Amino acid sequence: MRTKQGHVCLGLAICLALAVLLAAAVSLLPARAQDSVTGTPPVLSGAPKKPSAEASAAKEPPVIRVQSALVTTPVTALDRSGQFVYDLSEDELRVLDNGVPQRLERFEMAERPLALVIVVQANRKVAALLDQVQPLGPVFSGLLLGPQGRAAVIAYSDRVNVLQDFSTDGDQLSATLRAIKAQGFEARLNDALARAVALLERRPDTERRVVVAFSDGYDAGSETQRKEVIRRATGSEVTIYGLGFSPTQALLAKQPELPPPGPLDTNVARPAPPGTVPTPSTSTNVYDAPIPIVDIMVATGETIRSTLASNLLEFYAGYTGGVFYSHWKKKVLEEQLSRIASEVHSQYEVAYVPDTLAQPGFHRIEIQVRRPGVKVRARAGYYYQPPTP
Repeated sequence: MRTKQGHVCLGLAICLALAVLLAAAVSLLPARAQDSVTGTPPVLSGAPKKPSAEASAAKEPPVIRVQSALVTTPVTALDRSGQFVYDLSEDELRVLDNGVPQRLERFEMAERPLALVIVVQANRKVAALLDQVQPLGPVFSGLLLGPQGRAAVIAYSDRVNVLQDFSTDGDQLSATLRAIKAQGFEARLNDALARAVALLERRPDTERRVVVAFSDGYDAGSETQRKEVIRRATGSEVTIYGLGFSPTQALLAKQPELPPPGPLDTNVARPAPPGTVPTPSTSTNVYDAPIPIVDIMVATGETIRSTLASNLLEFYAGYTGGVFYSHWKKKVLEEQLSRIASEVHSQYEVAYVPDTLAQPGFHRIEIQVRRPGVKVRARAGYYYQPPTP
């Protein structure tokens, strides 16, 4: 039989043992809490693992990105009498890109609003002819631009000056043209056209891009080369029209001041002597640029080789799908500008995605029409450089 003292000793022993166990348990708690924060959470058996970003990318199908280049060009159709043809159908056209037939994405009448740059030669050589250009603001506004079109104005001589940025204000256009004054002796035609193309490149794709240039068609003093004008104008879908100042008429109207000779005279594209027919070899020497030789249509509706173009402006017009007119009288100038306005508003527009983009360089656009007696005019082509991988 146990005594009361024995029960007390047994109780103290049990309490002591419980205290020791409790202290040991408390000492283990901080270590377990730290493991749950900084350690790797345990993975339960049977629970799905979240895939890593690399594993997800490996399981997804590869994405193939193909660059799509939509080529658009205005097309002018003329019958035997030189009148515009308005009833062509898509089935009557055949479009070739570097000789390969293309499937048309779009064929319709050209109805997009117009972005126009008016380029005026304003040196002392043609000073007596500027009064023929200065009153033409209402003709541009009423016949060519319409309510949605907008125009900018550039004058060039020794320098290229942007006299007006794009505007729909017809009164502003008239005032800008009337304020053009002659100065300087050079004629930086190439620089002026390059600046005009640069202005048009800023315009949205919803607008058609046109340049109308008043010039004798020759360059003196430009830093821009002929090949650069062709490359940028055709690549940016700009159509150039030229209205020629006649040097003979300028001489008859007023004897111009002769410029002093200078080193830039070597950068002048000069006309051949009277009675001399240009040849490909002489034209190559004059222009000195590796531009492909193509057939272009001139104002009379005839097709000639590009090397037989009478001057630079006719050459640019032919390559971009426009036309160059020479004039002798003020009345004729207004008639030719009206003709350009009628053409711009009578054109078709074709668009296609070429399947010849494996070929870098110049791509020749040829448009054939199956209707007898109908001729078509479009830009000669475009330059394509494949993107760098």
